Amino acid sequence: MGALITLLSTGCYVGYTPRAPGTAGSLLGLGLVWVLSGPLGLSLPYYLLITGVLFLLGIWVSNRAEPLFGHDGPEIVIDEVTGVLIVFAGMPFDLFTVAAGFILFRVLDIWKPFPCDGMQRLPGGLGVMMDDIVAAVYTYLLLLLTGWFLS
Repeated sequence: MGALITLLSTGCYVGYTPRAPGTAGSLLGLGLVWVLSGPLGLSLPYYLLITGVLFLLGIWVSNRAEPLFGHDGPEIVIDEVTGVLIVFAGMPFDLFTVAAGFILFRVLDIWKPFPCDGMQRLPGGLGVMMDDIVAAVYTYLLLLLTGWFLS
């Protein structure tokens, strides 16, 4: 069971990247967005269902990964993967949206504006996941506003 927890929490070992594992996890998430939206061509309800399942799985996995890596240890990247799925839910997969969404998410995930900072202090896997989820929702809303202003 420990090997499975490590595999899932580190995003198939992407979390062991020596520099910027959160960014590497976000890139993995971006690849997953492309697969779900492009080759698999999932409709938004199925995309959101997978995102929700990954969120719940992330809480469970992160709870079990914390004894290995510490609370929200840098190796745990399932939170970044899930966050990126939220950022691009229903968004066009064009160069501007992908670049802006990726950069905004990374900045907000690192900066942790209110209430992201407090969410990280929630216990266990919920705290691991929720700061990234809030950063992803902020990013999503900023992308929507940007699209609205540019149209």
